[in-house]
Amino acid sequence: MTTDPGTCGVSVETHLALECNRHVRTRGRRVSRRKTPLSPQRPYVVLLVEDEPLIALTLVDLIEELGHTAIEAMTAGDALQIFRSRDDIDLLVTDIGLPDLAGDALAAECRSAMPMLPVIFATGHNAGAAPDGPLPAPPTLRLAKPFQIQELEAAINRVMANVVPN
Repeated sequence: MTTDPGTCGVSVETHLALECNRHVRTRGRRVSRRKTPLSPQRPYVVLLVEDEPLIALTLVDLIEELGHTAIEAMTAGDALQIFRSRDDIDLLVTDIGLPDLAGDALAAECRSAMPMLPVIFATGHNAGAAPDGPLPAPPTLRLAKPFQIQELEAAINRVMANVVPN
């Protein structure tokens, strides 16, 4: 903080230590700099549907940190358009409370084209603990927000455990 004699006001200069950015923006597309993923299984293409921008950004980072590809949609309508235009989606991770269509209805719509699509409902709506034992077919889990990267990794591994790759 400095003041100059004979002038009104104070100048404040702040220095912040920032973590080295793991991503580079290239014409609007994020490219991960991480060379080795945290998770040892094969990488998946994950369609992420989250209407809260900061939560979506965080989830994209977590998914990419685990070595997967995240395709982000902010609405169920956008997600359906993406899903219908691609044949490489391995997993749907969606919020339940989307503004245009509930996450479970979105999952049902996607599963009408791909019946065994694995789904993780990442929700703050009383998700409870994931049940032990075998998952229903098609594989479905609820993951309570907020969660840690290890919980997301465990959920992805569990829901994808018996899935035949695309």
